[in-house]
Amino acid sequence: MPSYVQVGNDVIEFPDGMTDDQIAQAISGQPQVTPPSSGFMMGLKDPITGGAQLLPRALAGVTSGFGAYQNPVSQFFTSEAQRMDELARAEEQAYQQQRQARGETGFDVPRLAGNVINPASIAPAARAVQLARGAGYGATAQAVAGGAVSGAMQPVTGEGEFAPQKAEQIGVSAVTAPPGEKVVAAAGRVLKPLVSKAEQTMRALGITPTTGQTLGGQFATIEDFAQNLPLIGESISNARQRVLFDFNKGIINKALDKVKDKLPADVVGRDAIKYASDQVSDKYDEVLAKMSFDLDFATTSNILSSLSKNTSLSADQRQKVSEALNNIVFSKFSGQKLDGKTFKGVESDLRKKASDYLTSGTASEKEIGEALSGVLGVMKKELYFQNPKQTPQLRRVDSAYSDLSVINIAAANSGADSGVFTPKQFSVAVRQADKTRNKSAFAKGTAKSQQISDAGVQVLGNQSKATLEGNIATRVAGGYGMFTEPVIAAGLVTGVPTMYSPAGQKALDMLLRSRPDLMKKAGGMLTGASPQAGGVLAPSTIYQYNKAERMPPQLRFPTDLE
Repeated sequence: MPSYVQVGNDVIEFPDGMTDDQIAQAISGQPQVTPPSSGFMMGLKDPITGGAQLLPRALAGVTSGFGAYQNPVSQFFTSEAQRMDELARAEEQAYQQQRQARGETGFDVPRLAGNVINPASIAPAARAVQLARGAGYGATAQAVAGGAVSGAMQPVTGEGEFAPQKAEQIGVSAVTAPPGEKVVAAAGRVLKPLVSKAEQTMRALGITPTTGQTLGGQFATIEDFAQNLPLIGESISNARQRVLFDFNKGIINKALDKVKDKLPADVVGRDAIKYASDQVSDKYDEVLAKMSFDLDFATTSNILSSLSKNTSLSADQRQKVSEALNNIVFSKFSGQKLDGKTFKGVESDLRKKASDYLTSGTASEKEIGEALSGVLGVMKKELYFQNPKQTPQLRRVDSAYSDLSVINIAAANSGADSGVFTPKQFSVAVRQADKTRNKSAFAKGTAKSQQISDAGVQVLGNQSKATLEGNIATRVAGGYGMFTEPVIAAGLVTGVPTMYSPAGQKALDMLLRSRPDLMKKAGGMLTGASPQAGGVLAPSTIYQYNKAERMPPQLRFPTDLE
């Protein structure tokens, strides 16, 4: 039967079957709408509604020539825009009433999902990102462009003027899109971590980075920060210390592998370097015992030829070179071949003399050192030529010795605790060991062991200790956070040590590196599309958050309908 409602001094008859919501809308003068039945469907409809609000405004501007005067056509589109605004507000109010009736409150996750996957949201944002990319802008600027367009596609349902609300939506969306891009890119790296050449170099040395080092980016930054937090920081620091030990052992074992040896499992620091030096020295003595060196005519000619190439040497410099060679090399010969042990002594003395000149600091003495180094190189080549059967083994020992020379510099550098060096300290040693003029080999990235040092710094970081002041400040802040959120603190205190234990890191690394193909493909897609996806995700999330925060706790009905 019909419903009768008194409105002011009048009694109005409403047809049978009208609900209280429909009657309330009729009385208030608002359009009668039926919103989608679910949050997901409402989310799908949001960008369509937003576009419907923008379209008549754009047409009104075009038909009026963007001037102050409005002709009948532009007036029609202006009124149509106002009508769409009323419909959008009415639909939003009806939807929120439905949510309350279902007992739903707070953040609307299904609606967010509908927003994010709707092509009406994705396509405009993707086009904006594409245009920004074509103009040469980076990922951040691309995300800003996509976010601004995504914000423009959100409907305006609040009271007040349309333009200020739309400007707020666009501005907030543009600002929040870059963090959204970072979140999506990080999710892509979790699903499909990028195995860089640097990480491959580290893993080839037997080094398994921590979870943060493996994922890099924000994950590494968070892990750096968390090292200084109370209760959990020690577990993370210990895990990184194990990685640092593995870095040292991996580099030393790479040198020892050339002489078919390996460090004992429990040896690290100075003990590891002493063990490696002793093993390489023993191998050198072993192979030299089977060799001899003859200062024959061909060898003498090659030495003199090496000296003649240094045409820039002055008479005084040539005199010093001749004196050094006579005292260290030629005086050892008395018409007989040198045995391996004697050659080793000659080589050691000549190398030390050359090094003293090279590190003296004056340009003149450095040139003398370079001349002596050239003679040493000739002598080593002649040793190889005169002993072809032992040459392969000697080359391996020489290569191991060359690797250890860089390692010794790194372990002796300031800050290398007990001979344990960081990737940064090893990189400094690689540069110091570069004997090329003006460190040109290091500048080109081709210095001895530089591939390893660069990879270590890139993947593992500098591994430098935090300053005392920064450490104290972080621990105080972290302690306050743990005290104010004891539930979260309890979870971290039990979970983080387990995650960063040797077994926990091994399991996490297996999860990170063992991915089903479908998951890897999804991760690759997320990483590649992070500007577009982030430009939609962040603005949509902020939009739904604002809805939840700004919506009145109760939507009131007219009192005469109660």
